[in-house]
Amino acid sequence: MPMTPALPRRPRWRSLALLALCLAPLLWPLEQLAERYYRSELAGQNRQTLDLYVANLLGTLHRYEVMPQTLGDLPALRAVIAAPHHRLTQDNANQLLKNIAVQSGAEVMYLMDTTGNTLAASNWDKSDSFVGRHFSFRPYFSEAMAGRLGRFFGLGTTSGKRGYFFAAAVHDAEQVVGVLVVKVDLDHTERLWGNTPEQLLVTDHNGVVILTSRPQWRFRATRPLTAAERESIAAVQPYPTRDPQPLNLNPAAWLTQVQQIDETGWSVSILAPRTLIDRPVRTVLVIGGAALLVLMLLLGLMMQRRRHYLDRIAFEAKARRTLEMRVAERTSDLEGLNRRLKEEVLERETAQQELVRAQDDLVQAGKLSALGTMPASISHEL
Repeated sequence: MPMTPALPRRPRWRSLALLALCLAPLLWPLEQLAERYYRSELAGQNRQTLDLYVANLLGTLHRYEVMPQTLGDLPALRAVIAAPHHRLTQDNANQLLKNIAVQSGAEVMYLMDTTGNTLAASNWDKSDSFVGRHFSFRPYFSEAMAGRLGRFFGLGTTSGKRGYFFAAAVHDAEQVVGVLVVKVDLDHTERLWGNTPEQLLVTDHNGVVILTSRPQWRFRATRPLTAAERESIAAVQPYPTRDPQPLNLNPAAWLTQVQQIDETGWSVSILAPRTLIDRPVRTVLVIGGAALLVLMLLLGLMMQRRRHYLDRIAFEAKARRTLEMRVAERTSDLEGLNRRLKEEVLERETAQQELVRAQDDLVQAGKLSALGTMPASISHEL
């Protein structure tokens, strides 16, 4: 009876699943490498962005830094200090400061006497004119009176606008006769940062955010304030509040880079959301998982083809062995038949020979019988 060939066995999917579980941990180093790469790329981009913004901010400040020191020698300003109540002299000084402010782009320029009273200002014709107001409580005034370049960031008590103040003393020979102040508007610089995933913020020496691309972070404290810092804030009033609320940021959600500006005491930080790294890392993991899946499928197909090939070889070998056995059996049968035929032929030949001998004997007997009857016949005839 012919044997039914065995069907090819299916691939061992359990083995593939076990192999996939063994290869799955390879995704972890892939994730670490991808995260390290994208973190490095993001850090490099943010460093360039941070350097650009710091250079832009310093360029804005440096453009006005020398103005109070050089403009203090203008005759019109000296004249109003010498005659503060002279109407024409005051009008000339106001108009001069206004023209310079318009040409230079300064927010406001104003001249104070040694008591901190404003004698002339570029905004003399505005509702928030500084003329007649006292700013002796501001740190830049005391620094200028001491012969140093006064620097200060704060919210204007009259205008309510943020600005950076440069102040320098006006000298008459060796005597300080007044203080000239230039206020720089930083709102435009802040607006230039635009709406990007990366957040920029500038903190002053108190750790309070003074410039930021996210308005809700403005004037919030990035660290706890000491009692001395709170007293200083209450005295000089740099912010719209005397008690800045804390800025609670999750450090794990941001990648932060910081650069110090020594001349102002500020810290400029750029904060990149963690999602800028997580998204491409997840993409790499998805691609890696897909590649692993494709590898498993290819390996499964290769195993299946190999299994089919081995099964086919085994099937062909078994069929060949069966055929050989059948050929051997048929050969053995044929050899038996051949032997029997040979025996029959031999028996027939022997019988034929015996028949021939019997015929010869009969002929000889006939001859002898004839010889026996011949004398009798002859005798009878005689």
